Amino acid sequence: MKIKSIFFFFSLGILSLINACTEKSGPVKNLDEIRPKSEGNERIKETKESKDTLLPYLTSYTQDSVLLEIEAISPIEHSHFINRFQPIKKTAFLLKQKDSTENIEHFAWEFKDSVATKNAFYNWLDIEKSSKILSSKSLSKLFFTALITEKHIDFFYSTMKMDVPKLMRYVKFNRNTETYKYIIIQKRNSKALWYQFADEKLTLIPSK
Repeated sequence: MKIKSIFFFFSLGILSLINACTEKSGPVKNLDEIRPKSEGNERIKETKESKDTLLPYLTSYTQDSVLLEIEAISPIEHSHFINRFQPIKKTAFLLKQKDSTENIEHFAWEFKDSVATKNAFYNWLDIEKSSKILSSKSLSKLFFTALITEKHIDFFYSTMKMDVPKLMRYVKFNRNTETYKYIIIQKRNSKALWYQFADEKLTLIPSK
């Protein structure tokens, strides 16, 4: 009788221990959720996505009809005065040229119509530069080219002379227009020169 009692209590203890361990164990965890993720893989993924995002923009500069000889581009982080005027699209890139240590900064804006374009451009001249249409006042310490069409403004800055016909070809094939409202070409620390474009020729407009 004693043996049966001892066996009964022993079995009861074992069952209680098994039950307690089962309750504490909880659901099985996925090791992939516990294991720390590789930062290196994340960086590689981000870099690839960045290159893929910029590739169409790089192609717009290097296509056969433009040939700006740009080998790489990167986003420009600092803002520009014209950003205040609610463009429907804006881009800002640093263009790394082939076989050159000099780069080009390209700021571009698209607006809903010609009125919005003029408003942004006129305010930039008046407020930011204390200048006006056809004024010869210098607009930059760098080489500067401004190409303004009906709905687009393109500003190019560089420490070296730029190939303006190629910049105009960029606008022609990426903005689908050869009609310019205003063209400004300025040498480094020099007066701003205003031009009109007709019959494939640039003609200097006398400054006011």
